[in-house]
Amino acid sequence: MSNIYQGTLLFYRRMLKTMMKTFNGDPQMFHRVRIECRNKIKENANETDQIKIQNHIFFGEEAREFLENHLISGKLMPNGRYRFKAQPQHSMNDPIKQ
Repeated sequence: MSNIYQGTLLFYRRMLKTMMKTFNGDPQMFHRVRIECRNKIKENANETDQIKIQNHIFFGEEAREFLENHLISGKLMPNGRYRFKAQPQHSMNDPIKQ
């Protein structure tokens, strides 16, 4: 197993964990994002240039970080409002009301 293949696989595993955490309680959205991520990886499956592969992984990691730190999934309540549960990584150094 080549280092590039291992790096891609490790990235995909990290992305899956991030998506599971971000879209917890929203299986439809998780499924859509998971399929999109898999399709993007498959699009570049025949790439042989290691620099390009590393660039794809780098940009994928940036997308993963964005999902982890800047996206909050909300739940629709019966009264028509949404309830969000912010985590410490979403605070951007501002205090979060507990």
